[in-house]
Amino acid sequence: MEKKILITGTDGFVGSALKSHFLEAGFQVFGTTFFREPNDDKEVQFNILEKERLSTLWKNEKFDTIIHTIGVVDQTKPKKLLFAVNAYGSKKICEYAKSINCKHFIFTSSVSVYGLKTLGEDHTENNVKRKFQRFFPPYGRSKAMAEKYIERSGLQYTILRLPMILGQNDTFISPSIIPKLLDGTIFTCGKVEKKVSLLYIKNLGPIIEKLVEIGPLNRSFNCISDTILWDDLIRQFAMELKVEYKPKKKHPLSFLNHSDDRSYQLIATFSAFGAHYSCQLLQKCIDEKINSYDWKEGIKEAVEGYL
Repeated sequence: MEKKILITGTDGFVGSALKSHFLEAGFQVFGTTFFREPNDDKEVQFNILEKERLSTLWKNEKFDTIIHTIGVVDQTKPKKLLFAVNAYGSKKICEYAKSINCKHFIFTSSVSVYGLKTLGEDHTENNVKRKFQRFFPPYGRSKAMAEKYIERSGLQYTILRLPMILGQNDTFISPSIIPKLLDGTIFTCGKVEKKVSLLYIKNLGPIIEKLVEIGPLNRSFNCISDTILWDDLIRQFAMELKVEYKPKKKHPLSFLNHSDDRSYQLIATFSAFGAHYSCQLLQKCIDEKINSYDWKEGIKEAVEGYL
């Protein structure tokens, strides 16, 4: 097998981590960037919002595997942008993949496709279905729509639904937790410790490399490296920051009064309800250890990067 792949979004958090992994694994890695200029002829600057930009992608290179990571994660962005990039942009990449006869299309989706069922414990792919209802958050709906496009594209595919992702320069969890620990405003909701699932970014590369090896599975999987108690997660952040962890107690439904504060909503809902998913189906399919790297190292990297 020729070890050559295309990763979209190699200047993003997930895409850059995957690029590093596959380069170290001996692959030829081609990629698209948005925020920075290309490093060499194996990268091209690409705006997924412009349909004509598909012509700038490689026509003479044959990628048996495309890993599609481009996406707007910031849920405060306009709904129109979320759908344009996450949903319709993914449809464009599918069109490109078909034009070059890609054999395996791997998509990094999100557990947000479950809608309000993102919260809670013991979720599996079979007992929680993705949601499209209009009143659910647009980020999850845009990812659910992308999944639907991929399934109907005629491509052979594998979809990985990622939980909160941990690591240096992560875009969601660390910027939500670290500032509140540093300024003493960290809080918790509810009386019972809840389980949350996460993915340390260094564990994603080995998982996808195994998927490249075994080929398309033509279904969606939860992709989780660790499940821990929310309280243990915050305590580990506090330890790395060398600050006291004395959370204030707030009402479990207090997030309803902070609809514009994503950090508050994350902490309130995860501490009150949990966000726990089973990864047994993926583990069974790839027959591989999923948490090769310790999540505590991910927190250490995240704190060092933030500071």
